[in-house]
Amino acid sequence: MGLAFSRHYRIGRIYDELYLCRRWGGNSDAALSVDKVNANNLYKDRLRTIEIEARQRMISGQKDMAMPDSPLQRFFDRQLETWTDARRRYRELNAVETRELNSGDTTVVLQWNPARIVSTGASIDSRSLSERPCFLCQQNRPKEQLKRVVDGRWELLVNPYPILPMHFTLPTLKHQPQAIKEMYGEMYRLTDAYPELIVFYNGPKCGASAPDHAHLQAGTPDQLPLTDYWQRLSRNLLPVVSLSEGDDISVINDYPCPALLVRSHSRETGEQLFRRIYEALLPLAHSDEEPMMNIVTWRRGAEYLSVVFPRHTHRPDCYGEVLVSPGALDMAGLVITPREEDFRRLTAEQAIAILQEVALPLDVFAEVVSRLKQPQATAHRSPVTTHPTKEPTVSVGIVSGQKIVFTLNAPYTAKGAAITGEQTVEFSEGGILWHGQQYRELSFTPQSPNASFSLHDVTIGQGFHWERKQKQTFNGTLRLVVESDQIVAINELPVERYLSSVISSEMSATSSLELLKAHAVISRSWLLAQMEKRRQQQTGGQDSFFSFTKKDDELIRWYDREDHTIFDVCADDHCQRYQGITNAERPAVIEAVKATRGQILTYKGEICDARFSKCCGGQTEEFQYCWENTPKPYLVSVPCSYCNTKDRQILSQVLNDYDQETPDFYRWTVEYSQEQLTELVNRKLKMDLGDILDLIPLERGRSGRIWKLKIVGAKRSFTIGKELEIRRTLSESHLYSSAFEVEKAGNRFILHGSGWGHGVGLCQIGAAVMGEQGKKYDEILLYYYHGAEIQKTYE
Repeated sequence: MGLAFSRHYRIGRIYDELYLCRRWGGNSDAALSVDKVNANNLYKDRLRTIEIEARQRMISGQKDMAMPDSPLQRFFDRQLETWTDARRRYRELNAVETRELNSGDTTVVLQWNPARIVSTGASIDSRSLSERPCFLCQQNRPKEQLKRVVDGRWELLVNPYPILPMHFTLPTLKHQPQAIKEMYGEMYRLTDAYPELIVFYNGPKCGASAPDHAHLQAGTPDQLPLTDYWQRLSRNLLPVVSLSEGDDISVINDYPCPALLVRSHSRETGEQLFRRIYEALLPLAHSDEEPMMNIVTWRRGAEYLSVVFPRHTHRPDCYGEVLVSPGALDMAGLVITPREEDFRRLTAEQAIAILQEVALPLDVFAEVVSRLKQPQATAHRSPVTTHPTKEPTVSVGIVSGQKIVFTLNAPYTAKGAAITGEQTVEFSEGGILWHGQQYRELSFTPQSPNASFSLHDVTIGQGFHWERKQKQTFNGTLRLVVESDQIVAINELPVERYLSSVISSEMSATSSLELLKAHAVISRSWLLAQMEKRRQQQTGGQDSFFSFTKKDDELIRWYDREDHTIFDVCADDHCQRYQGITNAERPAVIEAVKATRGQILTYKGEICDARFSKCCGGQTEEFQYCWENTPKPYLVSVPCSYCNTKDRQILSQVLNDYDQETPDFYRWTVEYSQEQLTELVNRKLKMDLGDILDLIPLERGRSGRIWKLKIVGAKRSFTIGKELEIRRTLSESHLYSSAFEVEKAGNRFILHGSGWGHGVGLCQIGAAVMGEQGKKYDEILLYYYHGAEIQKTYE
């Protein structure tokens, strides 16, 4: 033991006394009057805990980890003070026996833990699950069990059947199947919030006794060989995939069973690497199930370390004769044995054999590693879902903040009561404070079809030069939820009602009917495609909406509805401009939406991701130069001379009052001094390139838009992409587009550009000109979306 018994006897004795008094509310004299053997065992356990916590502090660089007065510690203490059964089991855990088994360089720790029989012996077949209430759902939990809401989506619970000295379960607020793909990022967020904890995941058939309710677990590491001996294990890693220095996937060579390490310095990179593993394991999954795996994640300074144990089977063949059902902690070397006879008789070789039996066979694991080494692991994705047969409801994120003020302009109901007038909600202790009560979610439901509510201080044009705040009014339901320590206001309403507002917000009152019809179809298509993406993401069938690749000298990043996980779309230009009924819905818009009701663009049976921009500048762009590298056949580059117009009447069809604050966009010029550009670029990139010496376009799309730009500095050069990242880096808000040429004149940089926006899909100003020339809405659509068809998806 790293801390000598004699040297720390007095400290340990005092710590034990305080620990027992604080945790269990017991009498200190009574606690210290137990027989010598028990006292010595208890003391040694506490010394080991102190040693491990000190080691973790040194590894992670955290000086005050797991301090007794931390919010997490206080929550844990409060739970044990108020829940007798949990307090008893943690007291019993403090005295459980362990055996350390060694075979060569491999160490396995057995824990004799009778209380875990409820998990190890759990039946998780469909019949058993259907016949028992879900013990992770709030209504079925013991009344003594406290909770804390985390990230607006999870609840932190003290696990009443602990394996670790401080053991938590984190179920989702919503009852949904246990699946890791879209939960994985939360493991990183939890280690950010609680760096003293390890976070672990048990798959539906890999140790989870509640496979019908999505959840993670977390706890303080104690006698966990994976983390205790990590310094030795990390010396013999076999690299498989590398995105950049310190962001990679490796095989852990010296581990007793096949295991992969994801090492990263950011959550985004870690998620990207994990997706590679997930895709490589997909061929091993059965039908709609996810690949079988366990995961253990922790922090080491600035590094995220995540060990993935791919699985072959749920339980070993000896299960029954030996009651061991390995989960994540077992795979990490802490094998739980609820029965004493198993605890006494298992040898190191037998314990290792059990772990190897449930893990992937070596030949299958080699195939997975081979797939990982390919440029991109192949995904087995289901096609886009069949089109809806009835009008869907869309959820729109309007505004978020610590405090939200709104007015119910007509009777609404909430929590069974009729409500009208001005209301205020505030974020408080992980929930929503309203009328002196705390809620995790609030819904205000209209009592008549035309009832409305008004939200104060809604930001429009966020990040653009016309950004401002407005009071906006909406029909439909108002739902308030918590996400990332803020309250989010979400408007839920039928798709066609939403479209009437979007087109009224996006287009001017002078727009031609054919332009409005065309816009109704593409807005509907884009919306339903995004709703489908979100559905696929939640069920594990699609990647997240945000990605990037990063090297030491390069960052290629694209943005596509990032962070929109609790609603379908946002209300600002980032998605589609939506302002409710703040501006009256115009008769021409209502007519256009009604005339095209249910119509969408499709390509070979799939809903088209129908992008559009203000002005393409003479040539539309292709999808892959702005977003992920997956060309879409219907979003090819087409010439567009239509948008070269200065006709104020036509421009007013597309440009609202504040849009017209941008007078030059078909062709435009931006100029910087070297000093201005240097300050701007270094600040935006958060790095010191030195004085900016040159801007060199490396790659352009079909429209001439730059998607890879090299910035040459006096100290170093750095390459950025794609188009939106370039636009954000070279402007306080956004350049009009990335279609520009660079002129250097003395110490000045002059950008000569064309177009407004990404340029993909329909060009709004070009479409307005086509409408004025007498072209019908279907002609306009099929000009910009090659090979697409117009179909009616619901009546």
